[in-house]
Amino acid sequence: MTERSDGAAGHRGFGHALSSFLDTPTGGQTGDVGRAASATQAFLFVSAVLSVVFAAFFAIYDASALGPLVVVAAIAVLANLAGLVFVRRGRQLTASMFAVMVGTVQVAIVTTFVGWTAGFQLYLIAGGQLVFMLFTEKQRVLRWIYLVFAVGTFFYCQLVVPEDGNGYTFSHSAAAVLFSINATCTLLLMFALAAVSYYAAMRVRVAAAGATERAQFLANTDELTGLANRRPVLRRLEQLSMHVPYVVAIADVDHFKMLNDTFGHECGDLVLTAIGERLRMGVRAADSVGRWGGEEFIFVMEQTSIEDAVVTLERLSAELSEPIPCTGHSHEVTMSVGITDAQPDRMVHRALQRADSALYEAKQAGRNLVRVRLGPPPTLGVEAPARRRRS
Repeated sequence: MTERSDGAAGHRGFGHALSSFLDTPTGGQTGDVGRAASATQAFLFVSAVLSVVFAAFFAIYDASALGPLVVVAAIAVLANLAGLVFVRRGRQLTASMFAVMVGTVQVAIVTTFVGWTAGFQLYLIAGGQLVFMLFTEKQRVLRWIYLVFAVGTFFYCQLVVPEDGNGYTFSHSAAAVLFSINATCTLLLMFALAAVSYYAAMRVRVAAAGATERAQFLANTDELTGLANRRPVLRRLEQLSMHVPYVVAIADVDHFKMLNDTFGHECGDLVLTAIGERLRMGVRAADSVGRWGGEEFIFVMEQTSIEDAVVTLERLSAELSEPIPCTGHSHEVTMSVGITDAQPDRMVHRALQRADSALYEAKQAGRNLVRVRLGPPPTLGVEAPARRRRS
């Protein structure tokens, strides 16, 4: 009666890979702080790479006139590297402040120098989305402070800075190319951030579903034997009692208390674990076995005749006689079994009482026996499985 389901299929792709990178804790940090630290690390790295690329562009395009921007880009690279050092040392908040402030100030300076037609201010749009990843939930006030600062900087670049800038004027064709490049890079960043957000949310949902499934498994499974516990057994019996005939059997390990008292509970647990494994491997796929409590086990067999059930339980009893190894010794255990059949009459409690009574008879008769107590005949219209009385 133990249920198992495969985990959700893994998702692949750029967004998933980037999300995995951003979700990896940095510097020994975990949880929200680790996620923010990893996102900050990624942003600082990307910012440093972009600064190097634009420094090279400015130096190649017109080193004498755009020299100040080369210097600004070099300073930004050093600042980003310093931010990476802060991340590695576990100072997430300092690194996040470095990331957003350096990038915003760099965009403002470059736009002021060359004008808004080059499109450098567009990076602030992506930065406004990324800020929700750079700061933790406890730092949400800083998120809104930066958003106000970023929006103000964007409007400054777009409305206050002259079209041609205060330091250098690109030709219309060059400005158009730069604007297209910066717009494309911003769009790609937005797509990447959207993918990261999607896959991060999906990972959270999968983790939550896995935790729920794990909790349900633990709630329905006996920790020692790995078999179903009473809850799913009773649920299964209730389902069968409304639809089809079934057989239920209760087995009790003989003289288990003496084993516990003589060899200790640790040895007793090893024996119960081995018994649970043998019983689980010994029943058909259509049959179910669970731990009823203590050293008792229960079997539920759908649309099975009493004869077949007796054969199955006698075979299982014989298999238990094989020695079970313990620390420095082994045990040969036996079990007494009580079996009954039942019709879909919604009377599970009566079937359990009959099985328990049959188990008592097996114990009274000397143990290591299978005893049967038949249920009432089926009502009109219900087909009963073939059966014969066993004692």
